[in-house]
Amino acid sequence: MSEEYLDIVDENGNLTGEKELRSVCHEKGLWHNVAVAYFYRFENNKLELLVHLRSKFKEQNPSKWAMRFGGHVEAGSTKEETVVKEIREETGIKITLEELIPGMKVSYNGEDNKEIGNSYYYNFKGDLKDLTFNDGEVQEVKWMNIDAIEKSMRNDSSIWDSQSINRFLIRKNDILSKIK
Repeated sequence: MSEEYLDIVDENGNLTGEKELRSVCHEKGLWHNVAVAYFYRFENNKLELLVHLRSKFKEQNPSKWAMRFGGHVEAGSTKEETVVKEIREETGIKITLEELIPGMKVSYNGEDNKEIGNSYYYNFKGDLKDLTFNDGEVQEVKWMNIDAIEKSMRNDSSIWDSQSINRFLIRKNDILSKIK
């Protein structure tokens, strides 16, 4: 599989008209878009998010818990097309854009990775066995209520991928305000 090209954006997420290989974007710290989805449900009137244990073979954050599905927005694609495609590829679930609730946009300004994170929320009403992880990127999935997630992150942050911790703490209020 060949490496994808990404559209370069400014710090506000506006297209610059340039594109570059993903690895170059990360090497040079070029701004680019990502699109991610958080699966949620209500169980006993409590909001739960679907969390997954990343494969031990992943280059970044192996065997760490994460709570979003998604990926880089390839050159020429939209954030919306990307999140729908990534959900299908990563979970086997086919959804439409209309089923997603747009969430907040968050900038991540790391030393070698500058991303505009575009989030969406998906009310997953299926059974966990409906999910398929053919790519070997996921070891396990489970539902956790948001209080349990936050407590787990505070008690043992080493089991969570660092991006999940940072982004959950930023997005928690957004999730609560948009999902009712």
